[in-house]
Amino acid sequence: MRLVEGQLIHNRYRLDTRLARGGMGEVWKGYDLQLRRDVAVKALRTDMKDTGARLRRLRREAYNSADLAHPNIAALFEYYEHDGIGFIVMEYVPNDSLADIYRNRKGAMDPLELLPILIQAARGLYVAHSHGVIHRDVKPGNIMVSPDGEVKITDFGVSYSTNQAQITQDGMVVGTAQYISPEQAQGEQATPQSDIYSLGVVAYEGLCGHRPFTGATPVDIAAAHVNDAVPPMPDFIDLQLRQFVMCMLEKDPRDRPKDALVVSSTLARIERRLLDQRTEAEDTIIQLKGGRIPRRVASMPGGVGRFSTTSTHVQTRPEQPELDGKTQKEQL
Repeated sequence: MRLVEGQLIHNRYRLDTRLARGGMGEVWKGYDLQLRRDVAVKALRTDMKDTGARLRRLRREAYNSADLAHPNIAALFEYYEHDGIGFIVMEYVPNDSLADIYRNRKGAMDPLELLPILIQAARGLYVAHSHGVIHRDVKPGNIMVSPDGEVKITDFGVSYSTNQAQITQDGMVVGTAQYISPEQAQGEQATPQSDIYSLGVVAYEGLCGHRPFTGATPVDIAAAHVNDAVPPMPDFIDLQLRQFVMCMLEKDPRDRPKDALVVSSTLARIERRLLDQRTEAEDTIIQLKGGRIPRRVASMPGGVGRFSTTSTHVQTRPEQPELDGKTQKEQL
């Protein structure tokens, strides 16, 4: 069956525009006639051989994504099969990928712009790992970023679940060469630390403006991940941030951060410190120019205002402890 524009799938989803076509399948922008919302429909290509193996892989993608309900993971709505063709219906994410952002930027990103993206991606990965799902293909092209900075991880097409039988053969290399972990490049089973390594490559690329390893062929690049030391990051990058990204890129998975929650929380602390440093630097510039530092206003519990400058605090009553919002686990 050849898919065409306007075709109705499962008597509910209308195919509007084909967005992409790959070796395994094609992705369409569709419309849910019942709930009146845009959706993305991933379907197997019908002009390829070995449909049975590809159908099993698509089923696996659906199973692995079904329980991953989190703001930083593109949601799966439904899986449907008809005449030997599988369809995954999922959340439509009309945003640019981080790969698009890197391509348009043509250079290093400001850490305070990149860190919120990495933090959210790590949170999404932690939820996946908590459900026994390893993404195995973390890369900028699978990290979608909305104009207001919301991040969603997509494409669990080659993911692996510790709760299910393995489809790929032992020794088979799965992943994208530029972002693959050393253990994946050697055909070993991926772990949560493998996704952390790949996210570390994403971080390195964004902070440095280039990837750590290049080569004439994907095989050369994968071999470099296994054998070559990661080139040092430039000195203009914050020292603690450099050290942590390099920790994510350790060859031995045991030397990387314990889990993606540690990654998100550590990067969040670095982000807060860098933001405080930038704020202090901006205030200093204002003072040196003879300008007046604007008074900052922050709300207090019970509606009591607190007014402060950088040097003094004027309070209407003794300061009460401020609420810290959600805990880390509540944010996840």
